[in-house]
Amino acid sequence: MVRERRERKQYTDDWNVPEEELEGKRNFHLEDKLSDEKYSHQLVKHISGHEFGLAYMQQNGFKEPILVKEKAGLGLKVPDASFTIDDVRASEVNNDKSGMIPQKELFSHLCLDIGRRSRRNLDVMDVLTQKNMEMSMKEFQLYWENPNKDKLLNVISLEFSHTRLEHYVEAPLVVRQIDWVDNVWPQHLKELQTESTNVLEDMMYPKVQKYVLMSVKGCYTDFHIDFGGTSVWYHVLKGRKVFWLIPPTSRNLELYEQWVLSGKQGDIFFGDTVEKCSRVVLEAGNTFFIPTGWIHAVYTPEDSLVFGGNFLHSFSIQKQLQIAQVEDTTHVPQKFRYPFFTEMLWYVLDRYVACLLGRSHLALPKEKEKDENDVKTEPQETLVKKEHQHLTQMELHGLKSIVIYLHSLARTKKCVPELVTDPVALIKDMKELVEQHKDDQPDLAVTGKPIISWPRESKVKRKPILRKYGMNGSKSREVKKASRSDRRRRVRCKRCIACTRNDCGKCIFCRDMVKFGGPGRMKQSCLERQCRQPQLPVTSVCSKCEVNGYQGLAPDPEMPSDLMECSICYKILHPKCAKVEMPDVDGITNEDLPNSWECPHCVKEGLHINAKPL
Repeated sequence: MVRERRERKQYTDDWNVPEEELEGKRNFHLEDKLSDEKYSHQLVKHISGHEFGLAYMQQNGFKEPILVKEKAGLGLKVPDASFTIDDVRASEVNNDKSGMIPQKELFSHLCLDIGRRSRRNLDVMDVLTQKNMEMSMKEFQLYWENPNKDKLLNVISLEFSHTRLEHYVEAPLVVRQIDWVDNVWPQHLKELQTESTNVLEDMMYPKVQKYVLMSVKGCYTDFHIDFGGTSVWYHVLKGRKVFWLIPPTSRNLELYEQWVLSGKQGDIFFGDTVEKCSRVVLEAGNTFFIPTGWIHAVYTPEDSLVFGGNFLHSFSIQKQLQIAQVEDTTHVPQKFRYPFFTEMLWYVLDRYVACLLGRSHLALPKEKEKDENDVKTEPQETLVKKEHQHLTQMELHGLKSIVIYLHSLARTKKCVPELVTDPVALIKDMKELVEQHKDDQPDLAVTGKPIISWPRESKVKRKPILRKYGMNGSKSREVKKASRSDRRRRVRCKRCIACTRNDCGKCIFCRDMVKFGGPGRMKQSCLERQCRQPQLPVTSVCSKCEVNGYQGLAPDPEMPSDLMECSICYKILHPKCAKVEMPDVDGITNEDLPNSWECPHCVKEGLHINAKPL
């Protein structure tokens, strides 16, 4: 007989967390940090909305936090006191039989309604433990309306794009002019997004542009760096906020890594470990801009509602890449990183090459005249080359850094989008672009006009197209099967030392596994069990003769496959088939990976030489 469990068993990954942190105790007093004069350093620049535009970015970059007290001149759109929503029923909001929603509660209830309609749970932070938990929108609504709260909960990650609320909020103009999502990411992928969910598998683009933050009095978010090195715009609609800000110097980032990895965040106020930490108070109506990499903590002295968004841009590329590496060092889970960060870098290179050299390496969809939903992909036609436009030194050095960063990644982590038809040629064109612009004059680069953008006609709304593209631009297998020459995911060899080990139970991936008490979200193998000699899958076949690597026989685990995969073009061939096509050229075998080489075609074209950093 099976005994029924009356309560659902709760699994937690807190087994290695100090007891004080589990109980939510801090060994420092926030009241002292709110009044201490040691945080009076002036690290924030105060300017007007009319001054802060693209020309300011081109001339000064974006290296220090900027506070704009009045939103006039910013091109920012947020709800005002007269804002009403017809479809929010009074019965869902309060017990007022008149059907009217009190203005002071309107915005928070609108956000709650958005969450209910999108059928997704909220990521809610427990302020005492600084840990995330999931709540339904109904549960959080009851918490928000309850005057006697038994704990402090903070909503800081409710992204509301593709909901009704998004029509009432628009980022500042300068953000829209430089945000890579708007000006670099293929627009047809963004237009294909119809769901408001933030599940990575359902995203068609980095969905991080519009957030609403709902915080009750007393909420505190400990020191952190915004994901992917993104910059942030932050408008306080109601309430007040207190920020502690630390500049991202090399020394401060090193101390930050040590502080995060120590697991003693509850014991140490990180602002006390650095040379300079600035405190700034934001009032209702203020708009705040935080540059890449700035380490900051936030306190809420009264109930607050904030609109904001994250964005990557071309004026802090080197720092953005540095923060991505800090995330690797501090083992930030993929869920809390910038979606499709590496794919975005490839699109950045292509957009600069397209706008400045008149050449694009993207296979963008072309709609047939008879059927607007029938999309085919072909290499984009050569664009018209514009007259010479000067680049800022920030952009020029940043583009070089992107190429070096991509080259430094392991082959399995380069994440080349399938819309990029020839990544090697793209890198070659970027070399040409850098060479042409190496003598650009900084003064002539200050134009107030964006260098990279999509043509206006590409931003025209299309009819919704069924998912013919994957989240990173790859074709969906449901629409068209991948060709036999496409890159194949490798599988475990099941023979090396790593494959034969047991899970260690201690690494970040093991602690995430359900069997070790974790939530089971990361879906990654143990760090000590990552295969050293991954094999081609037994289903792989030659792109020429369409025969498998076992002479057409059933796969034999004891017999190695005689197929070879090119590390540049990813074609899978029998060496003898490649020899028939190019009898005078030999491929170059890679010793560090089984069944891997640089195929004769790539060797003949010199692609194995060109695929190097600037």
